[in-house]
Amino acid sequence: MNISEHYTRLRAQVPKDQPASSIRVFGCLLGTLEGRNVDIANSFEVKASTTDGTNYTFDVEFLKTRLEQYKKVFKDYDLLGWYSTGSGVQGGDEVLHRLIGEITESPMYLVLNPTPDAAAQDLPIVIYESVMHIVNDNPTMQLEEASYKIHSIDSERISVDHVANISSTGDGPEGAALVSHLHGQRSAVKMLSDRIQVVQAYLVAVQRGDIPADQAVLRQINGLCNSLPTAAASGKFSEDFLRDYVDTLMVTFLTSVTQSTGTINDVIDKFHMAYERYARRRGIF
Repeated sequence: MNISEHYTRLRAQVPKDQPASSIRVFGCLLGTLEGRNVDIANSFEVKASTTDGTNYTFDVEFLKTRLEQYKKVFKDYDLLGWYSTGSGVQGGDEVLHRLIGEITESPMYLVLNPTPDAAAQDLPIVIYESVMHIVNDNPTMQLEEASYKIHSIDSERISVDHVANISSTGDGPEGAALVSHLHGQRSAVKMLSDRIQVVQAYLVAVQRGDIPADQAVLRQINGLCNSLPTAAASGKFSEDFLRDYVDTLMVTFLTSVTQSTGTINDVIDKFHMAYERYARRRGIF
């Protein structure tokens, strides 16, 4: 799901006339390793650059920094390999695979096909493992397909089923109850906005003298406008509005505190690292 979200987000940022096959995303796989059993549980994105659209290279420093950050949160997870999108192993993938092999031993390579055959029954995922073969009396690393199983928890199955039940157009009886409710709310808000624009255009035209003023219509508009402050003057409305406003400010404040705490922790870690090196040079330890 992380890889699919990564590709979908990048696909939405490029022109629609650009072919989907020319878009590739890259990242690293995290999980646990027990004997021959590899459990891929998470992933993160990796910066990749290319000059010819075929051969890519990773930002190794960014990769190592992100891996270190994830290791602080997921201490039981190790780097298991990397992923990309495409119809299979592309040119230059073995170079990237060897690059990952310098960071972790025997990395896995997961390929997600973002444009699978509509009649396909299996997931468009292929996992490759590193295998050494003797080619011309020289040991050569090659990629071979590996079998896999997909395990999911209840929350993941519910979310996937929810997304699968939504039609591609977003409207239809097969949509989930929440989606139908949101479509209804959107239609109501759009209708209200259209009617307000009609009233506004009428008042502007009357003010400019383009059309004669209809006193009955103006009284109705005035009565409608006079009824609006009634809700604002209500004590319950003011109380509810103030509570929501305070809650929003509190969430914003907590977000700022969390970001500041993370920045302070980074500064403290760097300070301790620099001070420890300085103390060792001075012979304090």
